Amino acid sequence: MRRVHLEAAEDHVERLAKEHDPVGAVKELIWNALDADARSVRVSIERSLTEGVEKVIVTDDGTGITPETCEATFDRIGGSWKKGARVSQKLGRPLHGQAGHGRLRAFALGAFIRWTTIADGIDGRQKSIISAHNASRNDFQIGDPQSTGEDTGTVVEAWGRQSSVLNKLLVDRARTQITTEFAPYLAMYPEVVIEFDGERIDPQGAIQKETSYGLEFTHDGQNETAVLRVIEWDMRVDRELHLCDAEGVTVDITEVRIQAPGFDFTAYVLWRGMPDHPNEFLLGEASDGPVALLLSATRQQLRDHFKSRAVERRHEIVDRWKDDGLYPYHEEPQTEAEKVERETFDIVATTVQRHMPKPAKHQRATLALLRESVKHQPSHVNKILDEVFRLSSDDKSELDRLLNRTSLSSIIKASSSVADRLDFLAALSHMVFDAEAKKLVKERTELHKILENETWIFGEHYQLLVSDRSLDQVLNRHLEILGRDEQTPAPVRREDGSVGIVDLMLSRSRKEHDRRQHLVVELKAPRVKVTGKELEQIKSYALAVSEDPQFADVRVEWDFWLVTSEMNKMVRAETRQKEKPRGCAWDLSEGEASIRVWVKTWSDLIEESKGRLQYFREHFDHDPSVEQAMEYLRHVHAQYAPEALVMASREAIDDVDFPDGVTPNGESPNGEEASPADTAPISAEGVQTADNQ
Repeated sequence: MRRVHLEAAEDHVERLAKEHDPVGAVKELIWNALDADARSVRVSIERSLTEGVEKVIVTDDGTGITPETCEATFDRIGGSWKKGARVSQKLGRPLHGQAGHGRLRAFALGAFIRWTTIADGIDGRQKSIISAHNASRNDFQIGDPQSTGEDTGTVVEAWGRQSSVLNKLLVDRARTQITTEFAPYLAMYPEVVIEFDGERIDPQGAIQKETSYGLEFTHDGQNETAVLRVIEWDMRVDRELHLCDAEGVTVDITEVRIQAPGFDFTAYVLWRGMPDHPNEFLLGEASDGPVALLLSATRQQLRDHFKSRAVERRHEIVDRWKDDGLYPYHEEPQTEAEKVERETFDIVATTVQRHMPKPAKHQRATLALLRESVKHQPSHVNKILDEVFRLSSDDKSELDRLLNRTSLSSIIKASSSVADRLDFLAALSHMVFDAEAKKLVKERTELHKILENETWIFGEHYQLLVSDRSLDQVLNRHLEILGRDEQTPAPVRREDGSVGIVDLMLSRSRKEHDRRQHLVVELKAPRVKVTGKELEQIKSYALAVSEDPQFADVRVEWDFWLVTSEMNKMVRAETRQKEKPRGCAWDLSEGEASIRVWVKTWSDLIEESKGRLQYFREHFDHDPSVEQAMEYLRHVHAQYAPEALVMASREAIDDVDFPDGVTPNGESPNGEEASPADTAPISAEGVQTADNQ
């Protein structure tokens, strides 16, 4: 027996051993066996009474280590005979190891290491035993060779290390890592058998789909070609990108760095020059080396691949749901809106299908609930799914990309917006024109408050306007023109003693470049017919407000809207002048200011709004019922929606139970409004004024 001392610092040897990675050590020992032309490699794990790893044994039937090369194999780092060779000595297989570090990885598996190897040397077939201990990693004891008639091969034994790290060998992840590492090699050499902990490694049995692509890149003026092989598994694996030689032997492993939710896969890029560039992948794609260029091309191809596969998989899953009777849609979509909804549902449902309960009845219920979420709350779908299914970051990112960064997002949002507006118009028509509904609607605290958030009805450009507190203050200063001295006047009594409904004046403002735009809307009580008096009054008010010192020398557009149920013939004539837009009674430009006064009826506003939405109405085929309109109010304007109106159908109005002493129009029998909040000042979004006429 002789002692061989490894000429290297012990801490360097310890780093090369990578004792935190026992699975990597097993893989390295398997590669050593395959480089020695082994046809069979068996990894055995002996367990202690506490089910911990007690001993690891790696047995192969390769060519072994000859007595003549034992000392050279263990006395240095590097200098392996494989360094200058491309193929194995006997069978001509591609080689994996070239750095001579493989034997040191055994220290990750045990404190005591023993190699028992049989090989054909100069003096015939001989057995040699080499041993080492982690107390002195640089020293190897090589026993005297003995002649033998046993088959060639090597047995590596490691034991005596008490560490929970070794338990990594006992979990399923260890098997999947070994499977993905050797899949290309075993596909190339199906006669090779690898066993791990009593079971054969069988990549073919776990492969769900395999796809190959040709890759091209240019480096230093030379055109290079490579092959990308993508294996999708039916088991959970770590996503890895294996950098291989042209034969599929792994040289390095790096991160995939693409998003592909729902796919378990391993990518292998095969390039003949890879062995000449070990560890170059650590520089990343920012470098200008060939590996960086190859990585960039590889990842782009992977993105394209899984984008296509995601579409295929969605179709496969949806078809399976249909075959099993779980799909919540039973007819083909007829309208554009239905097509958009269906596409969105398919994306959402197939994204979360892995998180769904397994029983069929539970899946059916889950799919039905998802359908309702997509149909009625498309903008909230992502949040709902995250709360219910606890999606992974990859799933959430991909779903966000699909729903919010594609044309589909614009379509579904447009569809939802148009449907909401049509629902609101139906609700507004019902509240304004229906004789019974009027009794249930409080104009100031309900209808007017709702309109504050639906200013698009006055024109699309007004949808962008927001509340402006300073404008409200200016409006307050000029209320005298309208015969109103204070913002919150006392209740107005009609001739019959009833309380008059207080009008609302909305104000909105925005700044665009160096020009401001203001909208002021006064809503007249339903019984008031607008005459020349009211028109002149609003004109005077508009002029006074626009000439306020606060707005001096400011480029500003003023629009004053007077909305009523009815107007006399003279006022109607003023709003139908040929040179002015319909409804415009006054258009004055003076200095930097532009002032327009409009008089519109509710029917005008609703019909004009419907006209703007007609194209979408036809293509989205959405004609809301009264029930749908009331549902919109309940969801969007819950704070101000007339509860009694929302809950009551047109046919059941008389069956509604109101609080004691309150009539359907919200007034108490003595003519005073039931809720004190009804006479409180509104927020900065509007100025509340009274109609004293």
